[in-house]
Amino acid sequence: MRIVFVHGWSVKNTDTYGGLPEALAKHAPASLAVEIQHLYLAKYVSFADEVSVEDIARGMQHAIEAEVRPKLAAGERFACITHSTGGPVVRKWIDLVYRGTLSTCPLGHLVMLAPANHGSALAQLGKGRLSRMKSFIADGVEPGMGVLDWLELGSSQSWDLNTEWLRYDCVTSGLYPFVLTGQSIDRSLYDNLNSYTDEAGSDGVVRAAAANLNYGKIRMIQREDQLVLDDEHVSLPTAFGVLPGLAHSGEKIGIMRSVKPTGPRTHPTLKWTLKCLGVDSADRYAAVSAELATLTAETQEAEREEKVKKGFLFTRTFYTDRYSMLVLRMRDDRGNTLKDYDLFFTAGTKYDPNHLPAGFFVDRQRNSLTPGTLTYYVNHDKLVPSDPRDPMKGKFGLRVVARPTEGFAYYTVAEYRGTFEELSGYLKPNQTLMIDIVLERHVTEGVFRLTQDLAPEDFRKQAKGGELPETP
Repeated sequence: MRIVFVHGWSVKNTDTYGGLPEALAKHAPASLAVEIQHLYLAKYVSFADEVSVEDIARGMQHAIEAEVRPKLAAGERFACITHSTGGPVVRKWIDLVYRGTLSTCPLGHLVMLAPANHGSALAQLGKGRLSRMKSFIADGVEPGMGVLDWLELGSSQSWDLNTEWLRYDCVTSGLYPFVLTGQSIDRSLYDNLNSYTDEAGSDGVVRAAAANLNYGKIRMIQREDQLVLDDEHVSLPTAFGVLPGLAHSGEKIGIMRSVKPTGPRTHPTLKWTLKCLGVDSADRYAAVSAELATLTAETQEAEREEKVKKGFLFTRTFYTDRYSMLVLRMRDDRGNTLKDYDLFFTAGTKYDPNHLPAGFFVDRQRNSLTPGTLTYYVNHDKLVPSDPRDPMKGKFGLRVVARPTEGFAYYTVAEYRGTFEELSGYLKPNQTLMIDIVLERHVTEGVFRLTQDLAPEDFRKQAKGGELPETP
């Protein structure tokens, strides 16, 4: 088995792989016949501002055709192990080259370590002016704005790729994808000015919910004052595991770099990567997926309570629940992106924002390039009705107030009133739900009138008149 490694954004040296390549070669069973190849797309390619994820995917295609495919025997497939942004890069390569012909893809195993499949909360901070100055002054490189645009939460590029990915039946086509991530924090890499590096449910860079390729997408369209569920999709099951005690990067507990070339086979990353590479059938894939689901439950229960000693007098306790992400894209029925709006989550019998459970909301980011897209990070365990006195009463909804609310063209308030049980099929712990919201754009007849009166007329105060009928 030929194994190609693909690193992520911000990597300046191939030591990012740690000892994983050598450890795989050492511990892999003879049946895998492991051969390691490092795929260098280009030096520091992620630091060139003009380079996009699609550009890197095109570069990958060139490298695969030149360096890998000629060495494959008839019917042989290679494996790919990625870290961080490398996951979306390889998925984009698959989508770019093999959309509709997945069975012809020469990739047989895709093991993604801490992949930012739905982006990273840190990306928006990495695009700031201070970060750009620091990157150039300290390292003599650009921050890689093209890649960061993809990685920013709610980016149109990640939305499009994840929408396309819902159509793929990888396992039936002989491609076995795996997502392995951690949710521990390396305190030596903690930034006191950046809370995202210590965010619960993440590895310090990527949230478990953003790594997971088990996700859903629904569309809600406005009908009068209601948002009605119009379309729904759920991804096919993808193997996903939260590995114990691992963070995104770093030599100590980084999911990839902490693997030592002469270390034990029991290292979680090495152990489970070997299991993933050993999958050779749909049944075996389902079995490993089930094992990873059990491991995830065990890991999150064991890491639920983390005690951090503060001085000599007391101990501070952190409780880590399970979290979910909601990516909401707001447009109107003319295809316009909404820019001026308010979004409210509601709960309880009166669908009141004040009846949401305490601790439900964790974070919100608005995409800088597509302001109509919001990403919410929520505590899923706080949403699960467990107390009969729960003010939610099992009710859960959302309300959109878009502007302008009056004039020749305007919007009206739209609201979804449902139950948490209705959404539970899409909104699950450690997962992302994409919500496409489409509002009605109202236009009055006063925006365009004809007259047969040839006398001069000032129509600056023209009456709005009735609403225009719907047009195709």
